[in-house]
Amino acid sequence: MAIAALVIWLLTAAAGMTLLSRGSRARRDAAAAVTRSAPARPAPVPVPVPGAGRGPDGEMPDIPQVKVHATPGEHPLLQFSHPALGIIGLACWFAFVFTHDHVFAWIAIGVLAVTIGAGLSWLTVQRRDARPHADGNPGPSVPVHRIVLHGLAAATTCGLAIAAILVAGHG
Repeated sequence: MAIAALVIWLLTAAAGMTLLSRGSRARRDAAAAVTRSAPARPAPVPVPVPGAGRGPDGEMPDIPQVKVHATPGEHPLLQFSHPALGIIGLACWFAFVFTHDHVFAWIAIGVLAVTIGAGLSWLTVQRRDARPHADGNPGPSVPVHRIVLHGLAAATTCGLAIAAILVAGHG
């Protein structure tokens, strides 16, 4: 049963990677379309700070003003943490399958629970962003059937993993 959970977990991860790549591409395309239709913004003007960072000749060095921001519809923390946690949990499950050490199994289940929470948070944010914007343009979206498939695979993985731990504990 542990190997079945491992196989389902791998399939879940593959489905998730497909969702991630296609969703990222859809968000980039949507952001590019918005950028093409939006009027150009003027470049930011650097504001000098008196006495700070002046060179030996008293002149202020050219320091670029960089703003780091996510494009609309992207949530970098969720986009990183959900897949990363899934891979960490999968690695712990691999360790359980090969060593039969129950500590790895329970760590994998704990990581899986946090991964599911991050995934549900990400889904909530995506659904909110998919609502039509004030200008009538729909926000970026991932097809619902793919999300449902990934969620069902994750639920199956969780159920099989817990069942495998309980069966292994009685054997």
